[in-house]
Amino acid sequence: MPHVPLNTPTGPIEMYYSIATPTSHSSTTIAAHLPCILFLHSGYAAQEIFENQFSDPRLRKHFNLIAVDMRAYGLTKGLVGKQDYSPADSADDIYRFLKALQLPPVHIFGLAIGCCIALDLASNHPELVLTMTLCSPLPATEPEDIAEGRLEVYRLWVEAFNHDGHGPPVDGDHGVLGDLIHGAQQLCFNNEGNRLTDAMSRNALLQAMKNRAGSPLKLTESYHASVGWFLNRRPIPIPCLARIQSSIQLIHCADDIAYPLRHAQELAGQLRQAGLTKVDLCQVPGPHYGNVVNPQAINPILFSHALSASTSSNKNTEGSSPPAPEYQHHARECVKLVTPFTKKLAKYGYDPHEHESDSD
Repeated sequence: MPHVPLNTPTGPIEMYYSIATPTSHSSTTIAAHLPCILFLHSGYAAQEIFENQFSDPRLRKHFNLIAVDMRAYGLTKGLVGKQDYSPADSADDIYRFLKALQLPPVHIFGLAIGCCIALDLASNHPELVLTMTLCSPLPATEPEDIAEGRLEVYRLWVEAFNHDGHGPPVDGDHGVLGDLIHGAQQLCFNNEGNRLTDAMSRNALLQAMKNRAGSPLKLTESYHASVGWFLNRRPIPIPCLARIQSSIQLIHCADDIAYPLRHAQELAGQLRQAGLTKVDLCQVPGPHYGNVVNPQAINPILFSHALSASTSSNKNTEGSSPPAPEYQHHARECVKLVTPFTKKLAKYGYDPHEHESDSD
C-alpha cells in the first residue's frame, strides 16, 4: 500500500492509501473498467475502520474500493500545520489526492467526519463526485456536550503520556488509557464489542501513540485533529450545497448515543432547501460506527446506491438502463475476502472467519 506526495497550502504531506479490486486485495492501480468507491474514515480510527466493507465480495466484484488516511491518522505523513484546521482542509487534501492519482469521478462512503469532508468536496468540486452514502453524519456545528466530551478525551491523552520531548511516550499510563479507550468505545460502538472492534481500538491507540504522543509538537497536532477540527466545523452555505450534483443517501444508526436522528433530519432538510432532489434518509440498527457492527444493513445500502447510479450512467444503445444487480445473500457470496487491513487487525486478535458459519 503506497503513499502519494501532495503539495498543500500548509505544506507537503504524503497520503497513505489502499486500493482493493476484484483480483487484488492490495493493488497499486484501479481496475479501469470498474467505478470507484472512495471511503472517508471517522475521527478515532483510520482506514481500517472499513474492514467489513473491503471484505464484502459483492462490493469488491463491482467496484474499486479506495481508502485513505487523513492527516494525523494512520500512516499518512505530514503536519496539520494550522490552528483553524477544518473539514475544508481535509476536503482539499482529498481533492489533491484524486487529482494526483488521476482517478475518475468517484462514489463516496463517508463515516462521521468523513461525511463532512464528502459534502465539502462535493460542494467545491461537484464534477468529481457521483454519489454520496453518508453514515452517521455529524451536525453542522458540534453540540456543546459532545465538544466537552472530546476535550475530556484530549485531557486524558495529555495526562497519559510524557509530552516534554525528552523521551518516547513508551506505553502510557495504563489506568488513564483504560478510561480513554472505554470512553471512545462507548461513543463508537456502545456495548456491542467483539474481536473486530477490540482489534480496531488497539490498532488505533498504538497508531495514535506514534502520531500524537511524545513531544509538544505532536501534542499540538493531537489537539488540532481530535478537538480543533470539530470545533472549527461550520455549516456549508446553502448556495454552496446547491452546487452538489450527486444523489445523497444518509444513514442514521439508531443506537448512536452522541448524535440523535434529528441531526440527520436537519441535514436532509438543508440539502433539500438547497434544491437537491435526490436526498434520502434511512435508519438502521447500530451504534455510531454502524458500518463495523452492522455491515449486513449498511453494505447493501451502499451497494445499491452506488451501483444504480453507475448503471444509469452506462445506458445501452436504445437509451435504457440495464437493471443494477441486486445485493444477494447467498452463503457462498458471504465468505469474507482478505483486505488491506486484515493482517494488521489479526495481530490484535481479529479472525475474519470467526462468524462465517452464521451466514450459512
